[in-house]
Amino acid sequence: MVDWEDLARPNIFHIPPYVPGKPIEEVERELGLTDVVKLASNENPLGPSPKALAALKDELPGVSFYPDAGATLLRDSLALRLGVTPAEIVVGNGSDEVIKLVAEALLGPGDEAVICTPTFGEYLYAVRLLGAEPVIVRNDRGQDLVA
Repeated sequence: MVDWEDLARPNIFHIPPYVPGKPIEEVERELGLTDVVKLASNENPLGPSPKALAALKDELPGVSFYPDAGATLLRDSLALRLGVTPAEIVVGNGSDEVIKLVAEALLGPGDEAVICTPTFGEYLYAVRLLGAEPVIVRNDRGQDLVA
């Protein structure tokens, strides 16, 4: 019998499981409410932009093919708009992936990373995933920690 915990990297046991926000329907049911607006989880209570829906509709025939993994057209367009080269643009599947990519490039066991709280939980996750040690700095008053 394989003991999967023996095969896993020890640092992952310091990562608490992700607990997603409750769906609107569950909140309404639990609290007896109607017309709940959820302002968490990057959800838009107004729904997607009509322009985004039209763009998705136009691209549906190609959904069976992998997209350009280098996001060439997007990076070229952003680079032109921002006055940089496409090589200076990083594109990811949301901020989670970009944060993890940066952590993978810079962190390893024994490293320390300063995380200012309150903040996005992905920073702590990425630091712990890579076996680095988080150094938590509390910032309740909006101090400028860069200056």
